[in-house]
Amino acid sequence: MHRCIVTSIIESENVYVECLYVMEKYMNAIKATLSTSQPVITEEEFGTIFYKISELHDLHKNFLEGLKNAVASWEEPLSVGIHFKKMAENINVYGAFLHNYGRATDAVRRRCASSPRFADLTRQIACRGQPMSLDDLLHKPVARVQKNALVLHDLIKYTPASHPDHAMLTEALNMTQHFLDEFNIIQTKSMFPNADRAQRRLVKNSFIVELSDGHRKLRHLFLFNDVIACAKYKASGRDKFTFELKWFIPLPDIVVVEDEGSGGVTERETSPANIVALKSQACTVRDQILAEERTAQDDKKIRLGGRGAAEKQRKKLAELEGQLVLASPNLVFRVGARAPGAAALSRQHVFFLSSEYERTQWVDSIHALQASSAPPAGSGTVSMLELQGWVTACRSYLQTDMGSYLLRSGRDDSLLLGDLQLHIGGMTAPLDTAADYYIVVEVDSYGHYFRKAKSKLVCRSAQPRWNESFTLELEGSQNLRLLLYEDAARPVLRGKCTLKLSREWVGESVARTVSVGGGALPLRVRLLPPERSARHVPSAKPGALFGAKITHVAKREKRNIPFIISACVREVERRGIGEVGIYRVSGSASDLNRLKKSFETNAYEAEQLLKEVDIHSVTGVLKLYLRELPEALFTDALYPELLRAWGSTQGAGASSESGPAHTRRHALLKCYAQLPDLNKNCIDFLLNHFVKVNQHESENKMSLHNLATVFGPTLLRPSAAGGKLRADQLAAGTVDAMAQAGILYTLLQQRHLAQHLSAHRPHANPPPLLD
Repeated sequence: MHRCIVTSIIESENVYVECLYVMEKYMNAIKATLSTSQPVITEEEFGTIFYKISELHDLHKNFLEGLKNAVASWEEPLSVGIHFKKMAENINVYGAFLHNYGRATDAVRRRCASSPRFADLTRQIACRGQPMSLDDLLHKPVARVQKNALVLHDLIKYTPASHPDHAMLTEALNMTQHFLDEFNIIQTKSMFPNADRAQRRLVKNSFIVELSDGHRKLRHLFLFNDVIACAKYKASGRDKFTFELKWFIPLPDIVVVEDEGSGGVTERETSPANIVALKSQACTVRDQILAEERTAQDDKKIRLGGRGAAEKQRKKLAELEGQLVLASPNLVFRVGARAPGAAALSRQHVFFLSSEYERTQWVDSIHALQASSAPPAGSGTVSMLELQGWVTACRSYLQTDMGSYLLRSGRDDSLLLGDLQLHIGGMTAPLDTAADYYIVVEVDSYGHYFRKAKSKLVCRSAQPRWNESFTLELEGSQNLRLLLYEDAARPVLRGKCTLKLSREWVGESVARTVSVGGGALPLRVRLLPPERSARHVPSAKPGALFGAKITHVAKREKRNIPFIISACVREVERRGIGEVGIYRVSGSASDLNRLKKSFETNAYEAEQLLKEVDIHSVTGVLKLYLRELPEALFTDALYPELLRAWGSTQGAGASSESGPAHTRRHALLKCYAQLPDLNKNCIDFLLNHFVKVNQHESENKMSLHNLATVFGPTLLRPSAAGGKLRADQLAAGTVDAMAQAGILYTLLQQRHLAQHLSAHRPHANPPPLLD
């Protein structure tokens, strides 16, 4: 980070030194006219306007050369403190310039008013390919002296006390800070005729996706207190980048476009990316990388060819993740520029965000600045070159905890994947006022924040208690964000906090308390990586699935439970367990067909598609798979025995704990024990899931009886190719369906009881189904 900051300072210094060089060159050209019969300005005006420019140029040219030589040597530790100390020791040059600054700008304005020739010459001075006024160039040192202290603060932060630079940097900062305090730079109004311009500050920034010429482009948006500026990321070496300014709008001219129809026809993407396909490819490559790493560890060595292949795969994964950064957000945010003297907008810029919170923050920040600030004097004279220097300088201060995928460095922890189990308790310290509060949970994915969950309860209290649990999917994640809202006609944000995700949360549940909205909120978090969250996707090509024997599928996938069953169950428990009528409501026919095709051709794509479709389509494809099995999970061989066990005590009460009902349950469990291991694994998994669904009956209205009615005929049906006995049973129709539901209901009751007993005996092993 120390070297990265120094490199960023060099980039900024390059821009500044070139501006000083242009000004000195222009100064020499004007000086040459002083000895002619038609001088552009008087000698006195020349001395006032260009006072100390040569000294400033020499000072920063030497400073820049010193930094470049230090970095080029690649010696460790990198030592640059002496150069910053020399700069601080010569800060009196800035003092002289600043004392004269007001007189210099006054002289420029007076001469421009009296001499059209001078006005023409100083209106557009070519600097780094952009036209700048002389007034703009003279302002450069004013802005620079304020940045010097900020640069030193940032550099000291990442310089250990044991580093040889630390003492010199601290001394340089003290000298610079003493100069600023003594000079009272911010409050000297006489020195800054344009106070707003002299006090420009960065209010908000983030990387963002812009729709440009029909294509998504990666941008960084900067909101200053007098202008909004948009820059593109420009590579500047291995794993490094800088900013190239694309456009800006002065604060008074900014218009946030709320209506999609405003400003003409709504822009569309010419070829929107297929998010599901991108995530599917990323999953495939990621699994291949992990497999290669495991193989390398097992062999205790890495062959040169294997290392090259792994590097190629990592590069491919980085490219796919880069495409996801562009393709993921879909919430439109429009900013326009007001045309001078007209009601219409002169131009409009379209962005994509992923979080309503982020969009609200941008809109509120712009409106707040416009409401609290008078139009900055001379804002119309802001130039591209001037702002380019500002956004380049900002590169040093941007932090990676803003959720930006791009601002990560090679030293950052790798992005997290898997499931985050989050439990939100109740406020242990009260809020200021009692109101209707709810919590929204967001997680970043490759830099964009996405809304992942919302508390079901809206608590009217100054000390709300939610006590709710969530399972959040992590994919390229670094941060967890909690937003506290007041439920009003328009939801009002009352507080927020960001929690950095940690690999230390793997395994045991970890307690955390965060401050949000002035209250203290306890959390419990637990991280389940992909290999422990049953998310491992079969690496082999799925092949035949629907209508294939379950033994063939399990063998091909090398799993105890087919992936389609575990994936669908996991998705229901993640976002559908509280859905009213879950497993009873039908899904979309088109989604079912898409899911069926994906599971049979590309399991990775199917896993991603499950997250995109309606939850009832997820349950629909699971039921479809179970129905199309050539033989039900309870098997044809056991079906007659199960019917006999059920029919032998049909008149008994289902809830009785002794007598005929107990005999029936015992007989059914004996049949269950005879199932093949694979079938038993699958049924066990499904029964546990159904009981978990039933635990949310107050929300989803799914009793054990309802679940048994839905799945009984699916799990216990006899196959159609079973001979005369099967034909007789199929003819029974309704009688069989009632028996199938009753058998499953009995097994579900037993499983529910087993889990209840286990919950009250936490240190004992869970009782088996036959207990």
